Amino acid sequence: MLKGKDIINTAQFSLQELDLIMNTAASFEKQVKSGDIIKNMEGQVVAALFFEPSTRTRLSFETAANRLGARVITVANAASSSAAKGESLADTIRTVDGYVDVIIMRHPMKGSAQIAADNAKHPFINAGDGAGQHPTQALLDIYTILKEKGALGGLTVTFVGDLKNGRTVHSLSYFMALYGNKMIFVSPKSLRMPEEITADLRSRGAEIEETDYLKNA
Repeated sequence: MLKGKDIINTAQFSLQELDLIMNTAASFEKQVKSGDIIKNMEGQVVAALFFEPSTRTRLSFETAANRLGARVITVANAASSSAAKGESLADTIRTVDGYVDVIIMRHPMKGSAQIAADNAKHPFINAGDGAGQHPTQALLDIYTILKEKGALGGLTVTFVGDLKNGRTVHSLSYFMALYGNKMIFVSPKSLRMPEEITADLRSRGAEIEETDYLKNA
């Protein structure tokens, strides 16, 4: 169902695909805790390209790849890549694509994930593209919600803070809409969820309230 697919944003997922991911994550978590050796990606090479500073996300991806049996090659910052010499993102991706089986990338430019996916023949995973999206963080978020609440539907979810630039909330809001949850967006007017996102969510049937004050949520 998901083999060979890119992960660019959360709007691309179906409920069936998310159920598969949640069940697979639970299975892997159980295997890791029991000390099992997992070889699903044995013999494969994963590129982790991080053009923005990252600790948790980069190490999470590298740990996951290693636990699945893959080898990892890494660009930890833009200064250590050919981007510092003026190489375009498209050229970088086409070059790296010739070395590996999967590409993971974080980049400061919104929309960079789509550019990368368009120039890669192998599966591409967006680890954050500027103020765009962070779909894998949202996958972890719903996995945590499922474990803590026992369900992903029938909830009222309040998002608080900088909703304009927060790629994690952009991503999570699509999952919450897909599961039919009510969402309350709390932020100053200058930092509200982008109109194109709220309009898209409402077109998908999402119930949304927006307010400047947390006490109104």
